[in-house]
Amino acid sequence: MDNDPESEKIAAMAARIKEAGAKPVAEEVRGEAKPLKMSSVGFDFLGAVLVCAFLGWLADRTLGTKPWGIIAMLLIGFAVGITNVWKALGNQKPE
Repeated sequence: MDNDPESEKIAAMAARIKEAGAKPVAEEVRGEAKPLKMSSVGFDFLGAVLVCAFLGWLADRTLGTKPWGIIAMLLIGFAVGITNVWKALGNQKPE
């Protein structure tokens, strides 16, 4: 029974499992996406909204379109911020 093909397959599979378990996780992760800092995502979102709000306020002041410039640019800033967050989180691997 020692020459049974099934027992040889099982022994080979057990050896592969032991070999895979012996590898440190850090070696497998190297070279992939860097971990994302959540604070940077929040600052990206906030920055997009604030910059667009400033541009809307500036447009209202120079063009005389008083609430419409800031309203439109806040909506655009929100959309840009959501897009930035979506892109940043889309590049991450699930744990």
